[in-house]
Amino acid sequence: MSTANYTGKEAAYIKSELLRAYLEPLFMIVGQRELRIGYIDCSPGPWQKGGQDSGDASVAVSLGVMAKCHNDLLEKFRRDVQFRGLFIERNKESFDRLESFLQSESYDGVKAQCLKGDFCDLGNDILSWCGDRDFCFFFIDAKEWRHIAIPTLEPLLARPSSEFLINFMFDSIVPAHAQTGFEEQMEAIFGEAPDTSHIGPEERERFLFNLYCRQLKAFAPIIGEAIPRCAHMRVMHPTKGRTVYDLVYLTWDPLGLVTFMEASEQLELEQKKVRALARQSKKVKRSRQLEIFSADKFVGDEPAVDSTKVKEYWLAKLSRAPKRFGVTEFADMLEETGWFMEDFQRAFQELEREGKVKNLASTGMRTENPVRYWANGNRGEVLEKV
Repeated sequence: MSTANYTGKEAAYIKSELLRAYLEPLFMIVGQRELRIGYIDCSPGPWQKGGQDSGDASVAVSLGVMAKCHNDLLEKFRRDVQFRGLFIERNKESFDRLESFLQSESYDGVKAQCLKGDFCDLGNDILSWCGDRDFCFFFIDAKEWRHIAIPTLEPLLARPSSEFLINFMFDSIVPAHAQTGFEEQMEAIFGEAPDTSHIGPEERERFLFNLYCRQLKAFAPIIGEAIPRCAHMRVMHPTKGRTVYDLVYLTWDPLGLVTFMEASEQLELEQKKVRALARQSKKVKRSRQLEIFSADKFVGDEPAVDSTKVKEYWLAKLSRAPKRFGVTEFADMLEETGWFMEDFQRAFQELEREGKVKNLASTGMRTENPVRYWANGNRGEVLEKV
């Protein structure tokens, strides 16, 4: 769906756009070292060719991105990367439509097929399709708690050369986790049945997210020197102050985590615009009076990260002994805090103006990107506390 017709489906729109925004840079990076890339959509959901939203369903988004990356890699790097797509669909009617579509449409450099069934029951078939060597990206847009349970994901997590984007379904899981009778399900997801009755909604959400990521990483192997890393993006209800989705990302590559957070940051502004427009539309319907100002004027009303906290975090990280901050260090910081790259850049710039920190690689104060973490082959630049 485009921005012109997402009304009522704002959260789904943001989720779709994040998938699009992340897959392209990921595939372009991986395609420079791999000649075969697999994409597995574990639950594409009811899909219909020619339907109103078919162009922005995860199937169409992923196929379009794979074809574009195949052509771009061939043109820019002369690398003939072959993409494969596997789509899991359990609904017979949707499966028949999807299978017909995949057989009738073609995408440059992409071979696509689908499997019928619930992906919870198809683990061996999925792993057989993936093979042992190809890089594979798993998109798990969960429809029920089993889809994100660790016993379901464990065989996939053990596979090398993989990355995961998981829809955490926070809106559905949180109400259930505190109810009696759900202990077994919660233990399958979090490793325990957590008691969060003593903490507020915001703290509870962060606590459960951290608990889930801890479980994911506990069952994801350390590969050489590469450790599993988690990040996420919150997709909010358009008019209510609660989370609809937590899109959880698991990778072994620090550059992958940085790239995901950069894509999330771009979509965060779009999400704020979408939410502002939804609130304005709701107000207009209620009052039956048109608004004088554009919804974009109210984007700044969304809560932002406290720059004081980010500056304190920087000062705790830095010392008078010079230290290099590159992609790996920023990946650690992004994962630890959940803040965006711009939050760190802005806070460092403020500290630099206050004379509290210094970038030894810079001859003066930069107006943009005071810390170039991608410099020196992603090793970054040397910083110190003054």
